[in-house]
Amino acid sequence: MKKVSYIAIVILLAACNNNNKLNQSTITDTTTAVLNKDSNSIGSKGETNNTDSARSHPDISNPNKLIIPGERIGRAVLNSDADSLARLFGKPDMSDAAMGKAWLTWYSKNRDEHNNKTRLDIFTTYKDTSMREKTVQQVRTTSSYFITKNGIHVYSSLEDIKSAFSKIHQVQQNGNDTRKFMMYDDVDNGIAFQIVTANNQSICKAILIHSKGKKVNDIYIPSPF
Repeated sequence: MKKVSYIAIVILLAACNNNNKLNQSTITDTTTAVLNKDSNSIGSKGETNNTDSARSHPDISNPNKLIIPGERIGRAVLNSDADSLARLFGKPDMSDAAMGKAWLTWYSKNRDEHNNKTRLDIFTTYKDTSMREKTVQQVRTTSSYFITKNGIHVYSSLEDIKSAFSKIHQVQQNGNDTRKFMMYDDVDNGIAFQIVTANNQSICKAILIHSKGKKVNDIYIPSPF
């Protein structure tokens, strides 16, 4: 009888030991899963960080996402034939045309990382006084997909923009004390930035390119600002 009881105790202790190992293993696996989940969550929420890192070293081999001041935003090229735009981007979602001038707008199908609907605006007018050919005179984007070689994009801070483009100066402002809308222009390089200031933050909401040496507001300023 004592022998049987002893064997039962040994079996019980072994079972408890196995349960402890199993529980410890389960805790370890669960902890690892939670850490991995948190890591993935950080990676997901921190997509801006990863994106910012990528933007700091943009893929300049992809011309379709590159902003070149005074030249192009992606496939939208200054001084290109206006008739080529429909072949490149399809029929515009909105247009405002008068007196040989046109402001054409294409909206993105997907929203950006801040859940905003983005747009590409292109201003066209006659190339010269002969009034025979219409060309692209200004391009504007509200999408952070496009980026300059020095890492500036929509949602960049005004401070970063000033560091990257030291020649910019303010050319327009409206709004109120709570929310201000400002335009900064780098005339020499042919690039301008629409800035929104609110809650002590100044963030780029749109980037425009125009001919070098011409002021952005001498060409056309899109509405709404």
